[in-house]
Amino acid sequence: MSNQGLPLVSICIPAYNAAPFIAETLESALAQDYAPLEVIVSDDASTDATLKIVQTYEGRGVRVLTQERNLGMHANWNAVIRASRGKYVCKLDADDLLAPSYVSSMVPVLEAHPRVAFAHCACRLIDLEGHVLGLERSVHGSFIRPGLQEWRRYVLGPRAVNIVMLRRAAFDAVGGYDERFAYSGDWKMHRDLLRFGDVFYHDHLLASYRLHALGKKGLTLLAAKEGLMHFGDMEQHWPSGLPGKERLLLKARRQWATMLVYGLAQSEAAEAEAILEYLPLYGSFLWPRVLARLVRGGGADILCRYLHYKRRLRQGVKRLFYQSRPGCVSQRPGATAPED
Repeated sequence: MSNQGLPLVSICIPAYNAAPFIAETLESALAQDYAPLEVIVSDDASTDATLKIVQTYEGRGVRVLTQERNLGMHANWNAVIRASRGKYVCKLDADDLLAPSYVSSMVPVLEAHPRVAFAHCACRLIDLEGHVLGLERSVHGSFIRPGLQEWRRYVLGPRAVNIVMLRRAAFDAVGGYDERFAYSGDWKMHRDLLRFGDVFYHDHLLASYRLHALGKKGLTLLAAKEGLMHFGDMEQHWPSGLPGKERLLLKARRQWATMLVYGLAQSEAAEAEAILEYLPLYGSFLWPRVLARLVRGGGADILCRYLHYKRRLRQGVKRLFYQSRPGCVSQRPGATAPED
């Protein structure tokens, strides 16, 4: 496409011990059919071959930042974005992938709607080998929604898969990612951005989000701790004039507590005991208590099987719903999805 008059876009890739994936991620960033474009990687003091692999891409124009000490996830996200020069920033994790038309599909909408603070899209869910496991996609089709209208939905949990395009001015206005969070700062960031502006969702499969457990031990316990921080933040920063605060927060606490019990069923004994100490802090909800008793009574395998079949049913319904819509992909086991 012609680059005359188009804004610079920065693809920012924070990386830590991402050697198995980083080359594929970089190839997807460099394959964009859009210019002008810059690609920046910030290596967060990796102990594997991540930095060596990234440095082989410097000859192809990739900028490489090297952190002398490990900053942590959200501080590294801030570092790489603040080093960028683009009007728009795509924050791409080092194990995820972009379709070639990701940037060129997002920019025209952001240019036409200056109130949009961030954008996200439908995603393929892929495994370690890149095989498609399912879809993360809205039933509503593409939309632009006012920030405060969408804020209500984000009270109940993250809604955007963590491959987003940010308006750099909006990122600066909210102060970047909150570095107090070790795991779930993206949820906080998206709520902050919704207080600043609107959100765009593109209902085409323009990215792939990798699901795996590498380096993610103990995340349920982190979620238990940080969930309380999120609810405290929402209590403090609830937008004025937005109704339903107590009802929405109660529902969100119940959902988060239920999610923690699901994680409890798949946790090691020491972590499970620590998670159980946090559950009462979310409230005295019947369903999470019943599930927790099931797990403690030796029913963890039953709950894990239930979750497995629930996920399969959810993806099956999505497959049927989307099979006649644009951008749909084959869901045969082991099938690698084509680009849109």
